[in-house]
Amino acid sequence: MAGDEPLWKLFRAVARGDDAWPALMAALEPVLLAMAKTAPIGRLRDHDDSARDIVTRVFARLHARELAAIHKLCAIEPPPELRAWLRVIVRRAAIDYMRGTPEFARATPSQPPKWISLATLTSLVPASAQSSLVEKRELVAGTVRDMVARAIAEVKARGDDAYAHLALEWRIPRIHVRRLATRGEQLLAVLAAVFEGRTQQEIADRLTLTRREVELSVRNLEELLQARFATVS
Repeated sequence: MAGDEPLWKLFRAVARGDDAWPALMAALEPVLLAMAKTAPIGRLRDHDDSARDIVTRVFARLHARELAAIHKLCAIEPPPELRAWLRVIVRRAAIDYMRGTPEFARATPSQPPKWISLATLTSLVPASAQSSLVEKRELVAGTVRDMVARAIAEVKARGDDAYAHLALEWRIPRIHVRRLATRGEQLLAVLAAVFEGRTQQEIADRLTLTRREVELSVRNLEELLQARFATVS
Protein backbone atom coordinates (compact mmCIF):
# COMPACT_ATOMS: atom_id res chain seq x y z
CA MET A 1 0.00 0.00 0.00
CA ALA A 2 1.24 3.44 -0.91
CA GLY A 3 0.15 4.73 2.49
CA ASP A 4 2.61 2.38 4.17
CA GLU A 5 5.66 4.14 2.74
CA PRO A 6 6.24 6.26 5.90
CA LEU A 7 6.28 3.06 7.93
CA TRP A 8 8.65 1.41 5.49
CA LYS A 9 11.01 4.38 5.78
CA LEU A 10 11.06 3.99 9.56
CA PHE A 11 11.59 0.23 9.38
CA ARG A 12 14.50 0.73 6.99
CA ALA A 13 15.97 3.48 9.14
CA VAL A 14 15.90 1.14 12.15
CA ALA A 15 17.49 -1.63 10.07
CA ARG A 16 20.29 0.76 9.06
CA GLY A 17 21.03 1.48 12.68
CA ASP A 18 19.54 4.97 12.79
CA ASP A 19 17.99 6.15 16.05
CA ALA A 20 14.47 5.63 14.70
CA TRP A 21 13.06 2.99 17.06
CA PRO A 22 11.00 5.48 19.20
CA ALA A 23 9.55 7.04 16.04
CA LEU A 24 8.71 3.61 14.64
CA MET A 25 6.96 2.62 17.87
CA ALA A 26 4.91 5.82 17.85
CA ALA A 27 3.88 5.38 14.21
CA LEU A 28 3.15 1.66 14.52
CA GLU A 29 1.16 1.71 17.75
CA PRO A 30 -2.21 2.84 16.31
CA VAL A 31 -1.86 0.41 13.39
CA LEU A 32 -1.05 -2.52 15.67
CA LEU A 33 -3.73 -1.53 18.17
CA ALA A 34 -6.41 -1.65 15.49
CA MET A 35 -5.23 -5.12 14.45
CA ALA A 36 -4.99 -6.35 18.03
CA LYS A 37 -8.58 -5.37 18.77
CA THR A 38 -9.75 -8.02 16.30
CA ALA A 39 -7.24 -10.68 17.36
CA PRO A 40 -8.53 -14.21 18.15
CA ILE A 41 -8.36 -14.06 21.95
CA GLY A 42 -11.92 -14.99 22.92
CA ARG A 43 -13.23 -13.58 26.20
CA LEU A 44 -9.90 -11.88 26.90
CA ARG A 45 -11.01 -9.26 24.39
CA ASP A 46 -13.28 -7.89 27.11
CA HIS A 47 -10.28 -6.85 29.20
CA ASP A 48 -9.58 -3.15 28.80
CA ASP A 49 -5.86 -3.54 28.15
CA SER A 50 -5.80 -6.83 26.21
CA ALA A 51 -5.15 -5.14 22.87
CA ARG A 52 -2.41 -2.95 24.34
CA ASP A 53 -0.79 -5.98 25.95
CA ILE A 54 -0.71 -7.66 22.54
CA VAL A 55 0.88 -4.56 21.02
CA THR A 56 3.55 -4.63 23.74
CA ARG A 57 4.29 -8.25 22.83
CA VAL A 58 4.59 -7.29 19.16
CA PHE A 59 7.12 -4.60 20.00
CA ALA A 60 9.05 -7.11 22.09
CA ARG A 61 9.14 -9.50 19.12
CA LEU A 62 10.34 -6.76 16.77
CA HIS A 63 13.01 -5.64 19.23
CA ALA A 64 14.25 -9.13 20.13
CA ARG A 65 17.64 -10.52 19.10
CA GLU A 66 18.97 -7.12 18.04
CA LEU A 67 15.97 -6.32 15.83
CA ALA A 68 16.30 -9.57 13.88
CA ALA A 69 12.70 -9.53 12.62
CA ILE A 70 13.09 -6.00 11.25
CA HIS A 71 16.38 -6.85 9.52
CA LYS A 72 14.74 -9.91 7.96
CA LEU A 73 11.71 -7.88 6.83
CA CYS A 74 13.83 -5.23 5.17
CA ALA A 75 15.94 -7.85 3.36
CA ILE A 76 12.95 -9.49 1.63
CA GLU A 77 12.83 -8.90 -2.13
CA PRO A 78 10.40 -7.90 -3.39
CA PRO A 79 9.12 -6.27 -0.20
CA PRO A 80 6.01 -7.96 1.21
CA GLU A 81 2.68 -6.26 1.77
CA LEU A 82 3.53 -4.60 5.07
CA ARG A 83 0.15 -4.81 6.79
CA ALA A 84 -0.23 -8.48 5.92
CA TRP A 85 3.19 -9.10 7.48
CA LEU A 86 2.19 -7.12 10.56
CA ARG A 87 -1.08 -9.03 10.91
CA VAL A 88 0.88 -12.29 11.09
CA ILE A 89 3.06 -10.86 13.88
CA VAL A 90 0.00 -9.56 15.74
CA ARG A 91 -1.78 -12.91 15.42
CA ARG A 92 1.21 -14.78 16.84
CA ALA A 93 1.55 -12.30 19.70
CA ALA A 94 -2.19 -12.64 20.41
CA ILE A 95 -1.92 -16.43 20.59
CA ASP A 96 1.01 -16.11 23.01
CA TYR A 97 -1.00 -13.66 25.09
CA MET A 98 -4.02 -15.96 25.17
CA ARG A 99 -1.91 -18.97 26.17
CA GLY A 100 -0.16 -16.99 28.88
CA THR A 101 -3.37 -15.59 30.38
CA PRO A 102 -5.37 -18.47 31.86
CA GLU A 103 -8.93 -17.77 32.93
CA PHE A 104 -9.19 -16.92 36.62
CA ALA A 105 -10.82 -19.80 38.55
CA ARG A 106 -12.91 -18.73 41.54
CA ALA A 107 -12.96 -20.65 44.79
CA THR A 108 -15.18 -23.70 45.26
CA PRO A 109 -16.18 -25.41 48.53
CA SER A 110 -13.36 -27.91 47.98
CA GLN A 111 -10.73 -25.55 46.63
CA PRO A 112 -9.83 -22.11 48.00
CA PRO A 113 -8.96 -19.30 45.60
CA LYS A 114 -5.31 -19.95 44.76
CA TRP A 115 -4.49 -16.30 44.25
CA ILE A 116 -4.81 -15.57 47.99
CA SER A 117 -1.98 -17.98 48.82
CA LEU A 118 1.46 -16.59 49.62
CA ALA A 119 2.91 -19.84 48.30
CA THR A 120 1.28 -19.11 44.94
CA LEU A 121 2.53 -15.54 44.98
CA THR A 122 6.11 -16.70 45.37
CA SER A 123 6.10 -20.12 43.74
CA LEU A 124 7.88 -18.94 40.61
CA VAL A 125 10.93 -17.58 42.42
CA PRO A 126 13.78 -19.56 40.81
CA ALA A 127 16.51 -19.24 43.43
CA SER A 128 16.89 -21.98 46.04
CA ALA A 129 18.26 -19.43 48.49
CA GLN A 130 14.77 -17.90 48.69
CA SER A 131 13.33 -20.97 50.39
CA SER A 132 12.26 -19.48 53.71
CA LEU A 133 8.96 -17.70 54.17
CA VAL A 134 10.66 -14.59 55.57
CA GLU A 135 13.05 -14.33 52.62
CA LYS A 136 10.24 -14.85 50.15
CA ARG A 137 8.16 -12.13 51.78
CA GLU A 138 11.12 -9.75 51.66
CA LEU A 139 11.69 -10.53 47.99
CA VAL A 140 8.03 -10.06 47.06
CA ALA A 141 7.61 -6.86 49.07
CA GLY A 142 10.87 -5.41 47.81
CA THR A 143 10.04 -6.25 44.20
CA VAL A 144 6.61 -4.63 44.32
CA ARG A 145 7.87 -1.60 46.24
CA ASP A 146 10.69 -0.98 43.74
CA MET A 147 8.38 -1.45 40.76
CA VAL A 148 5.81 0.96 42.18
CA ALA A 149 8.45 3.63 42.75
CA ARG A 150 9.92 3.16 39.28
CA ALA A 151 6.53 3.16 37.54
CA ILE A 152 5.43 6.37 39.26
CA ALA A 153 8.74 8.08 38.44
CA GLU A 154 8.71 6.96 34.79
CA VAL A 155 5.12 8.06 34.22
CA LYS A 156 5.93 11.45 35.74
CA ALA A 157 8.93 11.79 33.42
CA ARG A 158 7.59 10.17 30.22
CA GLY A 159 3.81 10.32 30.47
CA ASP A 160 1.88 7.52 28.79
CA ASP A 161 5.02 6.40 26.92
CA ALA A 162 6.25 4.96 30.22
CA TYR A 163 3.69 2.15 30.11
CA ALA A 164 5.04 0.63 26.91
CA HIS A 165 8.64 1.36 27.89
CA LEU A 166 8.46 -0.45 31.24
CA ALA A 167 6.31 -3.28 29.89
CA LEU A 168 8.99 -3.96 27.31
CA GLU A 169 11.85 -3.64 29.80
CA TRP A 170 10.22 -5.84 32.45
CA ARG A 171 8.63 -8.18 29.90
CA ILE A 172 5.23 -7.97 31.54
CA PRO A 173 1.82 -6.94 30.20
CA ARG A 174 1.29 -3.20 30.00
CA ILE A 175 -1.74 -3.32 32.30
CA HIS A 176 0.52 -4.28 35.22
CA VAL A 177 2.61 -1.15 34.72
CA ARG A 178 -0.53 0.98 34.65
CA ARG A 179 -1.74 -0.56 37.92
CA LEU A 180 1.63 0.00 39.58
CA ALA A 181 1.62 3.66 38.57
CA THR A 182 -2.00 4.40 39.44
CA ARG A 183 -2.76 2.06 42.36
CA GLY A 184 0.69 1.19 43.65
CA GLU A 185 0.18 2.41 47.21
CA GLN A 186 -3.03 0.39 47.51
CA LEU A 187 -1.32 -2.73 46.21
CA LEU A 188 1.52 -2.32 48.70
CA ALA A 189 -0.90 -1.83 51.59
CA VAL A 190 -2.91 -4.92 50.64
CA LEU A 191 0.25 -6.98 50.25
CA ALA A 192 1.48 -5.95 53.70
CA ALA A 193 -1.87 -6.89 55.23
CA VAL A 194 -1.84 -10.29 53.51
CA PHE A 195 1.60 -10.95 55.00
CA GLU A 196 0.17 -10.12 58.43
CA GLY A 197 -2.33 -12.94 57.97
CA ARG A 198 -5.41 -10.73 57.85
CA THR A 199 -8.60 -11.91 56.15
CA GLN A 200 -9.95 -10.14 53.11
CA GLN A 201 -12.73 -8.56 55.15
CA GLU A 202 -10.23 -7.35 57.77
CA ILE A 203 -8.09 -5.85 55.01
CA ALA A 204 -11.11 -4.14 53.48
CA ASP A 205 -12.14 -2.67 56.83
CA ARG A 206 -8.62 -1.56 57.68
CA LEU A 207 -7.92 0.12 54.33
CA THR A 208 -11.47 1.44 53.77
CA LEU A 209 -11.90 -0.63 50.63
CA THR A 210 -14.63 -2.94 49.44
CA ARG A 211 -14.00 -6.65 49.70
CA ARG A 212 -14.12 -6.83 45.90
CA GLU A 213 -11.33 -4.25 45.68
CA VAL A 214 -9.23 -6.36 48.02
CA GLU A 215 -9.92 -9.50 45.98
CA LEU A 216 -8.90 -7.75 42.77
CA SER A 217 -5.78 -6.27 44.37
CA VAL A 218 -4.57 -9.67 45.56
CA ARG A 219 -5.35 -11.23 42.21
CA ASN A 220 -3.50 -8.44 40.41
CA LEU A 221 -0.50 -8.87 42.71
CA GLU A 222 -0.30 -12.58 41.96
CA GLU A 223 -0.53 -12.00 38.21
CA LEU A 224 2.13 -9.28 38.40
CA LEU A 225 4.55 -11.41 40.40
CA GLN A 226 4.03 -14.47 38.23
CA ALA A 227 4.68 -12.40 35.10
CA ARG A 228 7.73 -10.72 36.63
CA PHE A 229 9.39 -13.78 38.16
CA ALA A 230 8.58 -15.97 35.15
CA THR A 231 10.96 -13.77 33.12
CA VAL A 232 13.84 -14.02 35.58
CA SER A 233 16.70 -16.03 34.09
